[in-house]
Amino acid sequence: MLQKFALYEFLANLIPGLAFMSALSWLAQFFGHAPIVAISGSISDASVLIAWAYITGLLIQGIAQSVVGRAVLAASGGFPSWRWLIDGGEGFTPEHREKLKDAIRDYFGEAVEPVIARDINERKALELLRARYQEVFYQCFNLVEQKKLSDRPLAFNAHYGLFRALLTFMLMLLLAFGSALAFEWGEVQQKQATGLFECILALLIAATAVSYFSMKKRGEDFAKSIYDLFYTFYRQEVMTKSR
Repeated sequence: MLQKFALYEFLANLIPGLAFMSALSWLAQFFGHAPIVAISGSISDASVLIAWAYITGLLIQGIAQSVVGRAVLAASGGFPSWRWLIDGGEGFTPEHREKLKDAIRDYFGEAVEPVIARDINERKALELLRARYQEVFYQCFNLVEQKKLSDRPLAFNAHYGLFRALLTFMLMLLLAFGSALAFEWGEVQQKQATGLFECILALLIAATAVSYFSMKKRGEDFAKSIYDLFYTFYRQEVMTKSR
């Protein structure tokens, strides 16, 4: 399992970096500049390309985690792992939310809701609520991991990271091609490539939208799978004890 995820992590960094460098090389050559990395076909040049592509992929992953990921969370209202436990929130029906909270309270032997003072402001109360619900989620997550209930959460989390990197990759390409189209508009018209660039930008916008919604969906699938696995495990434990 560790070897598979090590290979996945390597490819998740290498492929976006290689694709981004290839796109920039094509863009540079289109406007008559030298390619980003010149490849003569030798093993040494291929090794250099792989190294630079991996480094570029690491930078893309860093931007995806620190900038794009936070922006998506801000746009969507935060992690579903804590949003879905708030009364009136989406994701769960009120009945299932209460059953889930009761199960968490009973199994771990501690309160789900945080202690909030009366004189505290609404923003601070929401921060305390969010922090406590996130702690509750990690308790459920650690239990699922410890009991090895399923590999589905790991798959959903891996897909989440993949689509987050893909979203970042598409946004960076949009910036690169959009800037080229804006600053080199005259040359693009001279080469009669306006339609080509418009088609590329349209495809990048569509891919960006797909990446965003796929990333958001995989994050929700991850949180839901953790809560569903915990609740199923809890019900089985209750039924076993009652026999």
